[in-house]
Amino acid sequence: MIAATLASKRLLSEASQTWELSFTCSEPLTYQPGQFYSFVTERDGKQEVRAYSLTQAPDGDRMVLCLNRAGWYSNLLCDLETGGAVQVQGPYGGFVLHEGPGIILADGVGIAPVAAIVDALLRAQRNAGSLHLLHTASSESELFYRDRFEQAEREIAGFRYLPLAGVEMAPHLEEILSQAGDEKPTAYIVGLNAFAAPLRQWFKDRGWDRKQIVFERYD
Repeated sequence: MIAATLASKRLLSEASQTWELSFTCSEPLTYQPGQFYSFVTERDGKQEVRAYSLTQAPDGDRMVLCLNRAGWYSNLLCDLETGGAVQVQGPYGGFVLHEGPGIILADGVGIAPVAAIVDALLRAQRNAGSLHLLHTASSESELFYRDRFEQAEREIAGFRYLPLAGVEMAPHLEEILSQAGDEKPTAYIVGLNAFAAPLRQWFKDRGWDRKQIVFERYD
């Protein structure tokens, strides 16, 4: 088990009560960008585990989360004071970047693991080949890490970022895929189930193989 001590916190959105929390851990973290750690706690005498994706590439003992007040444990984390400690274990998860062209579809705070993936691309100044990111949100203020993605679009060859605040995703998705021709880019889908599950089925209905869909949901 790894001890994680809250070093700083900042409110990203008042409307959705979305916070960014930065922890210092008791040991360096080794993970692939896009993976998550499990936070271990006790409630009513029983052990409970909650998963949170990290928002940055591996950076020593630093751990950064983006979350909102959905559920009792997320509320507990959002209320944590600087210096407060939690227990974590991991890493886990397969939401990581594959070789070849891809299209990332994220909704709201589902952008967290994508932020880590793009952070890694920026640090390495790695050519993305052909990688599109479509991020949907209810408003401009909910387009978290927009500055990072816009920087990546300027600096990383092949990376394209499309922020969609209050805009339907489908027409943009269909246009991007039509430009790909017969090629089927890997589809990365992340967000709440109401967003993610229909999109996964959408790709399956159009001939995408299970291995061509990288899927993660938050509920």
